[in-house]
Amino acid sequence: MKPATSAVIALTALNLLNYLDRFVVAGMVGPLKNEFGVDDADIGLLTSVFLVSYMIASPLFGAMARAMRRTAILGAGVVVWSAATIAAGFAGGFAPLLTSRAVIGVGEAAYATVGPSILGDWFPAERRSTVLAIFYAAIPVGSALGFLVGGLVSEWIGWRAAFWIAGGPGMVLGFLCFKLTEPARGAMDAPVVESQYPSTRPAESAPAARHTGRREALWSLATNAQWNWSVAGYAAYTFALGALAVWMPAFMQRERGWSAESAAIIFSGIVVVTGFLGTIVGGAVDARLARGRAATSFGLCAVTALVAAPMLMLAIGTQDRTVCIAATGLGCFLAFVPQAPINAAILNSVGSDARAFAVGMSTLVIHVLGDVPSPWLVGKVSDATGSLAQGLNLVPMGFAVAALIWGVGAIALRRRP
Repeated sequence: MKPATSAVIALTALNLLNYLDRFVVAGMVGPLKNEFGVDDADIGLLTSVFLVSYMIASPLFGAMARAMRRTAILGAGVVVWSAATIAAGFAGGFAPLLTSRAVIGVGEAAYATVGPSILGDWFPAERRSTVLAIFYAAIPVGSALGFLVGGLVSEWIGWRAAFWIAGGPGMVLGFLCFKLTEPARGAMDAPVVESQYPSTRPAESAPAARHTGRREALWSLATNAQWNWSVAGYAAYTFALGALAVWMPAFMQRERGWSAESAAIIFSGIVVVTGFLGTIVGGAVDARLARGRAATSFGLCAVTALVAAPMLMLAIGTQDRTVCIAATGLGCFLAFVPQAPINAAILNSVGSDARAFAVGMSTLVIHVLGDVPSPWLVGKVSDATGSLAQGLNLVPMGFAVAALIWGVGAIALRRRP
């Protein structure tokens, strides 16, 4: 098997486990509240503390990846997050559970930062949307498995076993990561025209990339129009998607009276089918229409996020079970379309030596402004109003803001000389 193909398969499988571990908590909100006597805001903190450590560690791993072997960082991160997930099943109190979630964030940051940059060095710019669509299609599958493992296993044999089952496979795959072939940095990059990627140093055509100082790298991103428009919209998008993933199963149970098993099976089924299809369709359409042009990618992302907003508003507001399922399905499909295009735009906005750093910094920004505050905010609104539906109304608002930012970004990039 070719090293590039092996990398796609391995990294996609790990991305599935990444999101399984991340969202296993969303499937067992009830058992955790009963076990530790906490409220909705505290449950939201389990996601927020994970994301705080995740976003803080991401730029650090991005900087490390500029000089270190990325597959080694990858393997270490997977082993750390898997061990921490298993440890969560032994938590004797809420504080140790919070600590384990924070450690999981560090491990996942190592993987999520270097993974896309490795794929970016195995494939040329015009193929990255397609490859990233495969890679990010694991997100809905892994998230759905997280809901199922958290919801069903905690219901059948206990929440502790759910953490053990979620963390076990990663311990095996993590050690296999060390054997992956490290791609040459920039080997697949063609010379980039400066006007096409504003404020970005062109990708190097020489085998050895020139490493820049951290201050210079930060300034390069701060003045990079494509990176900034990508990440600003991505932050609002992540705010909405993160809150939806954490709270929708609990909403179906509490506000609509569905059983825990029914909510877990239905929502996980919706996410895995529509999320997978939306991600693949987004990558395929972007590859055909945009071919590396960020303005076109932004337009695609803006349209789909804009239509997703009223669909999810309908899903939250309706009392009809069938309408809720249909609107949630269509909303999730549209919400996942931007995954591959926007991540390809981030990778294509910089040269090969800065790719991991650009991904790491984007991870920091989208989470500090996105799904770090959103699960907690939804929980606070729910506690204050006595209605989880009121809190979840923040979700369609987030998608609408993302659509606005990407739409303006598309116009701004098209107008640049």
